[in-house]
Amino acid sequence: MKKECVVCKKAKGKRACRLHKNEMICSRCCAAIRSRDCEECSYFEFAEKYHSSKFKKSLDKRFVIEINEEVEEAVDRALGFIERDSLGRAKSIIMDLIISHPENHMVQYAMGVLNAAKGQYDEAITHFNKATDIFPYFVEAHFNTAVAYQKKMDVGNAIKAFQKVAGLGDPEDEHVQHAESLLFELEEVIRKTEGINLKTYVRAKDKFDEANHYMNHQQWEKAVVKFKECLALNKTHPQSYGNMGICYSKLGQKEKAIAALDKALEIDPTYELAMVNRAVIESLKDGEMKYGVEG
Repeated sequence: MKKECVVCKKAKGKRACRLHKNEMICSRCCAAIRSRDCEECSYFEFAEKYHSSKFKKSLDKRFVIEINEEVEEAVDRALGFIERDSLGRAKSIIMDLIISHPENHMVQYAMGVLNAAKGQYDEAITHFNKATDIFPYFVEAHFNTAVAYQKKMDVGNAIKAFQKVAGLGDPEDEHVQHAESLLFELEEVIRKTEGINLKTYVRAKDKFDEANHYMNHQQWEKAVVKFKECLALNKTHPQSYGNMGICYSKLGQKEKAIAALDKALEIDPTYELAMVNRAVIESLKDGEMKYGVEG
């Protein structure tokens, strides 16, 4: 039977820590206390390699994290209240911590967990990202970011966050194993439904997001280019055809707009918004192509 973590006294110790005379600590505490004093440790070496290959641009700067036992104990109490669905009591603790320790990664993480428990996933992601900005090796925060994206049905960003977990953490960490399992399952589903691999799916999603950005700024021609780039990667993406139809309508190109919407409906005959958009665009006369509903 594994011993409890010598640092937090709660989780099971999974690795020997040189900073604690080779006593066993959990992966979370390992990440939290990791420093340059750990250079001879294999986990530090793994994290540094990941730092170089995956986060070179974003993690090139030095970071300093606050280690404060009183704050961590308060965070643990708050997280305990969240687990017991006492969100009011948890919020009272976390709000005080946010005011007094806004740059503490554990405090930002706790606020993220609280928002996620309330179903406020955008706010949760914001705080999880703040936690990982402060402490880039915070595997549990990356994992919870991925789960929040899943709840929002944002598969592309969920995949990216799970990939960070899998690349950053210890292979024996439960979060890493769970992330790898979910990534495997997602790839199987995407291969069956889209006919492409995970990497191509994420690239296509990025192109789609860029296209929507241009749409939101009424840059219709640039949006069409990006939707076409998305479709070059994922030929069976009805939303790209649907939104491209709207862009063509904004450009006064009625025939192309209808053709794009027909393609969207060919891929997904139940795509109700494309049906509505097609009917409206078809009814418009020349000079009336100022259609504003987005796909």
